[in-house]
Amino acid sequence: MRALCWTDYICPWCWLGRDRTRLMQSLGVEVTIRPFELHPELPPEGREHRPGGRLDRVFDVIEAECRDLGLDFTRPTRTPNSRRALETASVVQVHFPEHFEALDESLYRAHWVDGLDIGDRAVIDRLVAAAGASATEVFEFVADGIGYDIVKASMDDARDHGVVSTPSWWVDDALLIPGAQPRDTITRWITKLQSRRPT
Repeated sequence: MRALCWTDYICPWCWLGRDRTRLMQSLGVEVTIRPFELHPELPPEGREHRPGGRLDRVFDVIEAECRDLGLDFTRPTRTPNSRRALETASVVQVHFPEHFEALDESLYRAHWVDGLDIGDRAVIDRLVAAAGASATEVFEFVADGIGYDIVKASMDDARDHGVVSTPSWWVDDALLIPGAQPRDTITRWITKLQSRRPT
């Protein structure tokens, strides 16, 4: 069984959603990560969080569940523009796939644990190099528009599948799971799908 998972590094539900992806994988689902730019309206320099705003309530929920699951979580004080991170990760996934998993993990941790600005090219270059890829080669692909094309194609595909938010999983060409649904719900849905597959 296979699934596509559209995500954005700056989405708090996607940080939690990584637990749901691991759950699906433990149930025998092969998950492919796809980029989805959740907030293209953000300025290149990102945006500071307003104390007491809507995000604080979201972070309360995410923080509580991460604590229950034993996951690291640090409340960010700003949201960076994620376009460069998404394009960079997409280039690595397509052209240097052996380094994608490490880069994908490090970009999430950089934002949701370490408080780094993943909109900053210098930060991204360091993470690319730490993941084992050539930061220079990857940057050249991004500068040539390769990453832009991959992200755009992924966004078009997401919309064709009815995806409007992140994270979203398209499972077995049959089921769209929007958002970080409860673990028992996901287990029930995946198990039900598996029971319907021809043997």
